[in-house]
Amino acid sequence: MKKNLTLSLSVLSLVLLFASSVLAQSDINGSVLYHKMANKPIPSVNLNLIDVDGNLVATTTTALNGSFTFANVPYGTYSLEASTSISAGGINMADAFLMFMHLLNIYPFSPIQQLAADVDGDGSVTWNDYFTVLTGWFVQGYPYPAGPWVFETTTYTHSANKTNWPTMGGSSSGDVNGTFVPSTRDVPAIDVNYTQQALTPEFTLNIEAGDVTEVSALGMLINYAANEIDIARVSSPLGDLSYTVENGQIRATWVNETGTGKSLTSGNAVLIIEGNTTAAYKGGDLKFELDARSHLVDKQGNLVAARFTVPGLTAGEHLSGNFPNPFNGTTTIKYTLPEDGYVNINLYNQQGQLVKVIASKKATAGNHQVEVNSEGLTAGVYYYTLQTKGNQPLNETRRMIITR
Repeated sequence: MKKNLTLSLSVLSLVLLFASSVLAQSDINGSVLYHKMANKPIPSVNLNLIDVDGNLVATTTTALNGSFTFANVPYGTYSLEASTSISAGGINMADAFLMFMHLLNIYPFSPIQQLAADVDGDGSVTWNDYFTVLTGWFVQGYPYPAGPWVFETTTYTHSANKTNWPTMGGSSSGDVNGTFVPSTRDVPAIDVNYTQQALTPEFTLNIEAGDVTEVSALGMLINYAANEIDIARVSSPLGDLSYTVENGQIRATWVNETGTGKSLTSGNAVLIIEGNTTAAYKGGDLKFELDARSHLVDKQGNLVAARFTVPGLTAGEHLSGNFPNPFNGTTTIKYTLPEDGYVNINLYNQQGQLVKVIASKKATAGNHQVEVNSEGLTAGVYYYTLQTKGNQPLNETRRMIITR
């Protein structure tokens, strides 16, 4: 009887041990962080828990703080796979510059940077990835072959140990330096000062960057009225650009492939746009708008805070006020013609009588000036007019004062 009791207890012990091993389970808690930075959780990430046989065990989604829970999971070894459909971002020429430096063996990548830089998804970072970011994505607007998001595949051994919770890293494809904040949806505004420049049929427009002495890369997106403007050429004093002009948008990139910063020229121009008005132009001002994704990069691969100046092309005020004014002797009148044509500039007294023909001639489009002598005219107030004919006729008037 004693033997039977001992045998029964042994069998019961084995059954309980087996049952406890089968039923041993608990929650798996963890988090998904952008570049594994604690202050950048990634919300709305869909997670799959896969066992060693490749079977899907459970699914869950991260909360706003990036945390997740798989409830009542048996102890064992699992892998976690992640995906998301939220907006990606943060990619710019700073990332291209860091990729360039990495490929020259100057800048080492962390595992998550390596993953972010592999935009073609072939498992390694090569020159193809660099050119995909430099021109394929920013200039051409092509999507990355790796997709908008990349995540580490994490292996986790689930046991009674509650201190080794899994932390998975994720990144927008191409955001090597990890600048994106997943919870932020809006692109921050950039500092732009819009000025005026007289409109001519053929124009050259300089986009300048204030408070910047040198840069190592740039990415510029400029919107314009495509039906009224033809872009002939886009260039930069910094070096050869990669750019496209399509559907009313200029997309341009440049990276200094010496790996150093380059000093800006006098006036701090970073982009030069040459173009002309089209036959569809019917008058009025024309504006070039700088997209908020435009940026400059320093030689450390960081974004540079710059105040951009972008001229708008104004069709008004082709005739300037004379200088000096009042005057005695000679004064100068400056005027701008939007097109080639015949010009009449006449001087009238306060009674509206023509007292002097200042100019009557053919002139080319562009800036001009003419001197006026007060000889033979009495002191007083006069009015001078600029008149032209053509596709963009002008009729403007200014006042001058002659003293004695």
